[in-house]
Amino acid sequence: MKPLLFEMTYRLFRGPRKRESRPIIGSIAGIALSMIPLVVVIFLSDGMIKGITERYIETGTFHIQLRPYEDFLPGEWDQTIESLSFLEGIRSVSREHSGMGLAYAGQEQAAVNVRGIDPALYEKDSGFRRYIELLEGSFDLADPFSTVIGRETAAALGLKSGDTIKVLTGKTLSNGKYIPRVSTFTISGIFTTGYQDLDKMWIFIPIDTGLRILQDSESRTILALKTDDAYAGINHLIMKIRETLSGSRWGIYSWMSLNRSQQSNYQTTKVLLVLIMVLIVLVAVMNIASSMIMLVMENEQEIGILKGMGMNNRFLSLQYVMTAGLAGASGSILGISAGSLIVLRFNQIIAFMDGVINFAISFWYSMRGMVHTARVSLLNSEYYLDEVSISLDFNILLIIFVSTLLLSMAAALIPVRNIGKISALDILRKH
Repeated sequence: MKPLLFEMTYRLFRGPRKRESRPIIGSIAGIALSMIPLVVVIFLSDGMIKGITERYIETGTFHIQLRPYEDFLPGEWDQTIESLSFLEGIRSVSREHSGMGLAYAGQEQAAVNVRGIDPALYEKDSGFRRYIELLEGSFDLADPFSTVIGRETAAALGLKSGDTIKVLTGKTLSNGKYIPRVSTFTISGIFTTGYQDLDKMWIFIPIDTGLRILQDSESRTILALKTDDAYAGINHLIMKIRETLSGSRWGIYSWMSLNRSQQSNYQTTKVLLVLIMVLIVLVAVMNIASSMIMLVMENEQEIGILKGMGMNNRFLSLQYVMTAGLAGASGSILGISAGSLIVLRFNQIIAFMDGVINFAISFWYSMRGMVHTARVSLLNSEYYLDEVSISLDFNILLIIFVSTLLLSMAAALIPVRNIGKISALDILRKH
């Protein structure tokens, strides 16, 4: 019976060659089209979240931060760094002193986060170096009054490598009086992280200079730790750090706690987007139920004849359920393949679409004798990454495929119940 079942299922799925009605094709197309945005949204959102998160933890919050509750002498800082460097799982330890300042050049000004770091950090930390892309100059902080600034800050102030920039900071005395201080720096390099929110915030200076010019109550010194794996074993490592450092002079924070609200927003947005895409897929799957109803109605005469030949309702129903599953599987394969291709070529597709849109706009303006200089970008770097690094997870793709297959077969269960109501005698009387 099994070979006969498969043969009849295939014939039903292939559909009639002469009749125009092919409802199963519409179901396959509907599922395929609904799968494409689902796959794109899942992996694109993951790529965006991971890309932004890694930029923050590799260049900003680091994997673990140690914040002192009291003042330390320079020798105590060095001793703590040395003791932490020998812990298993710790890749690097560096000291940073940061605070807010006002950067200005000529009439232009911008609020910045002034970060005093180890001048050798760029060379020593591969993760930091991976996401700090130099557009001009070099990451050279050997001179006490050298600085490396972000792309957005440089654009806002009209600066390039080799220019000078003034930074206004201040110091609050014990009597509450605020004393402003202006420091002049030479720009040794201009960088980008690929994320505008970070580019417009940071300027890097040597840590010794930072300790001198950032002395208000808002500035702070931290120890920034990089681990072997930022996504696993962080809590266990924090416990080891607590055991190593005597007393309660430190606040110890993982990147997950420092970025908790940001990560929560990302995940909530992703869940809502995926939920919308899943609802679209469910609507497409329900079209299979309509297709099965039409197939049963179109093949009513054949069903009656097969019943008269001794075939039972279970056998006849099973071929329609399998046909629905075959339709769901076909639509899934087509949709997942197309969605995966879009995901893997997403950056190239966006660049191509940007080019087409900007060419069309420029052509329209030129036809009207006008000049258009503003450039349209589908992924504005103010809100998105310049380039999204996306990878496919085949386990997720398999889950999507199997789920759609099962839902398609389940959607056919109600329509095929009509097969049991078809009487072989009534069909023979009619025909």
